[in-house]
Amino acid sequence: MDKLIEYHPRINENQELFKTNKIILGSFPTWPLTRCEINDTATSLAKEAMRISSGDIQYFYGSANNRFWSWYKKYIDDDIDGKDIKSIETSLRKNKMDITDTIFSCKRKGKSALDKDLSNRKYNHNFFHYPAINEKIKILCTSKGVMNEMLLNKSFFNFHKDLKISTTLSEEFQNNIMQTLNCKCRNITRPIFRSLQVKNGGKIECLAIPSPGSPYRRLIDFGHADDNNNEFLQAYLSIAFSWFNS
Repeated sequence: MDKLIEYHPRINENQELFKTNKIILGSFPTWPLTRCEINDTATSLAKEAMRISSGDIQYFYGSANNRFWSWYKKYIDDDIDGKDIKSIETSLRKNKMDITDTIFSCKRKGKSALDKDLSNRKYNHNFFHYPAINEKIKILCTSKGVMNEMLLNKSFFNFHKDLKISTTLSEEFQNNIMQTLNCKCRNITRPIFRSLQVKNGGKIECLAIPSPGSPYRRLIDFGHADDNNNEFLQAYLSIAFSWFNS
C-alpha cells in the first residue's frame, strides 16, 4: 500500500501572513499529531491512543520527547506551562511571537519522527511579511535542516525573488557566535545563520538551533568538538534565544 498523505493540523495555504517580527519555525508534526489523507476510525483511535500513552499535546512541538517548550520556559518565559496550549499561546502573544512549520503536507516512512523520512513535501514558504527599510524579522529555525533544506531552498527563492542572501553579514554573525562559544567555524559545513536582504526593504535573519527532538545528536554541526555536550548546548541556546528575544 502506498504511503498516505499527512496534513498539518494547524496551518494551511490560506493562512494570513504574520505581522510579528519574531517567528518560531519547525518542520512537521510527529505521526500522532497529524491529519491523514484517509482519516479512518482505526487510524484516529491509534493516534489518540499514542498521544495519551506518550503524554503528547496537539500543538507545535507537542511530542512529550520534544524539549522546545522547556527551552522556551528557561530562556523566554518562566511562567509558561508547556503542556497547556492556552498558556503557550498567551505567552506567544505577550512576547509578540508567532509560530509555524515549513511543511503543509507530506508522506511519511512508517511512523518515523525523523525529517529525513518525510517525502512528497508541500512547503509553507509564504508566512511572513516583507520588512520595510530599517525593519528586521527574526526566524528561529528549530534545526539546520529546517533552515537550509526546508526554508531557504530553491523553491523559496523562486517564490521570493526580492530576497537575497547577504553572505558577508551571514558569515560575520556566524563567526561572532563561534568566537563567543570558542568554537571553530571549520567544523560547520552548513550555515547556522542567514541574513536576507529585501529589495528596497529591510532584513530577515534566520538562526538555527539544535533539533529539540534530539539536540545532542549532531552538535558537531554547530561547531562543537569536545565532550561537554550539555554545557555547549546550553551556551548555544542562551545565545540563540537572547538574539531571538531582543
